[in-house]
Parts: sequence; structure tokens; C-alpha cells
Amino acid sequence: MNGLQRATLDSLTTEPYDILIVGGGIYGAMAAREAGMRGYRTALVEQGDFGGGASHNSLKIVHGGIRYVQHLDVMRLRASVRERAFWRHVAPELVKPLDFTIPLTGYGVKGPIVFGAAAMLYRALELGLRGPEFGGAGVVNAAVARQQLGQLAPKDLTGGGVWRDGQMLDTGRMQIAALSAAARYGVHIANYMAVDALAHSDGRVGGASVTDLTNGGTGKISARVVLSCTGGSAKSLASKVIYSEAQDRFPTFARALNIVVDRQIGDRALGIVGTEKSDAIVDRGGRMYFLTPWSGLTIIGTHEAPACSHGTDAAVADFLDILNRAAPALELKSTDVLHTFDGMIPADVDDDRTGSVRRQTAGTLLDHTSDGAAGLISVIGVKYTTARAIAARAMDVAALQLGGVPASKEMQRQSLTEKLPNAAHLPVDLDDIEALTPRMDHAMQHEMAMTLDDAVKRRMPLAESGAFSGSEGAKRYAQLKNIAVEIGLSPEQFPHRKALKKPA
Repeated sequence: MNGLQRATLDSLTTEPYDILIVGGGIYGAMAAREAGMRGYRTALVEQGDFGGGASHNSLKIVHGGIRYVQHLDVMRLRASVRERAFWRHVAPELVKPLDFTIPLTGYGVKGPIVFGAAAMLYRALELGLRGPEFGGAGVVNAAVARQQLGQLAPKDLTGGGVWRDGQMLDTGRMQIAALSAAARYGVHIANYMAVDALAHSDGRVGGASVTDLTNGGTGKISARVVLSCTGGSAKSLASKVIYSEAQDRFPTFARALNIVVDRQIGDRALGIVGTEKSDAIVDRGGRMYFLTPWSGLTIIGTHEAPACSHGTDAAVADFLDILNRAAPALELKSTDVLHTFDGMIPADVDDDRTGSVRRQTAGTLLDHTSDGAAGLISVIGVKYTTARAIAARAMDVAALQLGGVPASKEMQRQSLTEKLPNAAHLPVDLDDIEALTPRMDHAMQHEMAMTLDDAVKRRMPLAESGAFSGSEGAKRYAQLKNIAVEIGLSPEQFPHRKALKKPA
């Protein structure tokens, strides 16, 4: 891999593009890859760092969609199965198979007979799409389930539901790999390049005015199509150029919380059933939470709450209370939490009286031609797993606006099979701070890290592994600031950086 090089403001504003992608999370990155593969002259800009928002707030699971059996959603199930196989194929060093076990109780809807029937249906629906490493959904008896669940097994256990999904080992490296794939096709890419406003005239969007947050420079990027992959900010970005009634087409958002705890649970992901009502059509008795092993630690998620709920510390406390009530043997304390992923997801929230959250299962793809803004397309994803699929659909819409046709069968095959470039994986030794210098330098020179946080929190999974938690972690981070200055990384955020907008 030759590495990522940041596009300058001058290079971005010199000649017009076919497509300008706004937003550098995994959805923007995969859209850039797709656009580049189709031969479009493309630019991607991100106002912060790549993958610093919802893409980083992840349980790190590549879902095959077994949950959609409960929702009776066959199309999304098969799409998830296909995309799980895609990620494993294109990034085998970053996506590994992971076995799951959930407790089954009684002999009704929560028991082994019903789950066994669902697993049989799932196996039938995934045929031809799952790839060679993702079979095996089914039921194990109570003795095997108790052995796998250990202290998390409920007293009334009657069996275990088992299946295999994928696990991303490092979302930061996956982000860089996806962007590198786009760069390989000539896509121009820049982080810390904020869109101030969309260029809009006579009912058409023709690019955007931008500010380079590293130096305060401003300019206009011209493009025939603008694809907004800005998540919770998509409505705000579009609101100035679309009809007011069209704003109702955007989804609402809720809060999603995943935590990393200093526990080891073995080599498989384990489910526990909370007391909160499930959002599935076939309600198995409560919301399911998963404990997934990762780097000798455990990631637990996902807790969902209304967007206006209280601060992170209080939200974590609520989540720990839910987990401890669901599985008292966990005895989790706030001191066990090494890192918190706290972000926004598209979701429907019931009225203020209940405050319950129903996660949306489908992404949102909006062509704003009929909204008074031809040339503008908005994408709001719900799953990391389906980023490539949604990107392909968005590019088909863009192709029509550019006067072309959707992707051919050959292009669809290439999109699914062409592997991502390998992202760097240099050793990290936290006991030798100076030894981190080469890795930080590599992040700056080849992975477009601009600040210390970019290098150590998103190019290396140090923050989420607890490297900066507690007093010792604070000291370690202070030492890294000195190294950052020495090698040319900005130790702080840029003074021109604008506050990220929260979803309306």
C-alpha cells in the first residue's frame, strides 16, 4: 500500500468532479470505493477524522442477519448474509468468524423448539450466500449451553441457540483499508475539510463551499452530484436546499452505547436477556445484549436510549444496572469499564411517557430531485455490515443523475470480490512509549492522521483497550503528546475545527 495522501484545498477546487462525497465514515468510504471503481472523478471530504463518529461506535460484529428471522425480514436477512461473506473475503486479516451462544429457556417461544425452527429457516435462507465459514446455526442441549455460557447461564436454561457471525478486529484499520481502496481508483480524499454550505441554484446542487480546518482556507468544490454520508448531520446539511416538508423524510435518532470491560469470557460471544421489552415481532421475552471477546477484553452492547438522555457517565451506570439485573453473576462496576462507545443511530423513539427505543432495521437512501435539490443524495446507514450494499445502491442513483446507467453485472461482481488493501499492522508496546514513535509516524505519513487522537485512538485501538483510562493512562497520553510534537502531529484539535452538529 502506497499510503493515503491528503488532498489540498487547491487540488479539490481546481477542476469539477462527477461526485463529491461528504462524510468519511464507513458509508462514505465504501461509496468512494464504489464511485472510483465505476470510473467517476470523485472527491471525499470529512469535517473531522475518518470514522470518528458512528462508524467507530461499534460492537465490531459483522452480522449475518439471524435477528431478521424474528423480524420476518427475508430480504434484509439475505443481504446481511451476503455482505458478511463480502467483508470476510475482502479483508480476511480484519474479519474473523466468531461463534455465538444465547440462552434458551422453557419450551415456548423462548425455548429450543422455536429457536431450532428459526435456525432451520435461517440456514435455508442463507444458502448460496453465506460463504464457506459461516454455517452451523442451530440448538445445543442444556448441558452444552451451560458449559458455554458459564456463570451467565440462567437457572431455567433448557438449551442454547448457536450460530456464527464475523468480528472486526480493528475498525480503524478497516476504515483506512476502505479509503485506500478508493484512493487506488484516484479518489481525492481530505479529512478536516468542512462543508459550510451546498452550492444550490435553479433547483440543482452543484458542489459545496468548504473550509480547510487545518489552516482556515476556504473554497468551492464543484461537482455534478453530491452524496451526503453524514449520518446524524444529513438532515441539517440538506435543510437549506430542500423543501421544508421534505425534511420529514429523514429518520429520527437515538443514543447507542457499547462498553469495553476488563473481563475475559472465553472465545465465543455470549448473549444475555434483559428485562426491557424486545423490539422483535417474535418477542422472545426481552432485549438481547451480547458480550463479545476482543483483545483479551470484552465488548458489551448495545444499550439504546432516547437522544436527549443524560450524560455518558449516567448512561453507563444505567447500562451496568441493566446488565447486572440480567446477569447478576457479572457484578460489573464502573471501574471495570475501560472505554465507552457513545453515539447516535437511526431509531424510532416512543412518546416521552415510555421513552422506549426501536432501532431501525433499514438504511435511508434519499434522492432529493423531487425535493428541489437535484444532484443531492442523502444516505443514512444503520449497520456497518451493509455499508457496501448501500453504497452500491447510492451509486446507481448517482449514475442516473449523471446520465449513465446502474452498475453492470460485471461491476457488481467486482464490487463484491475485489479485496481491500492491507492496512498497516505494526507492533504496539505500551510499556515502551518511545517504541510507539514509528507507528505514530506511519499513521501521519501513510494513513492521513493529522492529530494525536487520530493516530492513537483511530489508527491504533489504544483508547478502546483502556490505554488512556485512569491516572496511569492520563500520564501515558501526556507522554505521547511530546512525541506528537516531535514528529509533526498536532497534539490537539485544530483551532479552525468547527463543532460537529448533533442530529435534530
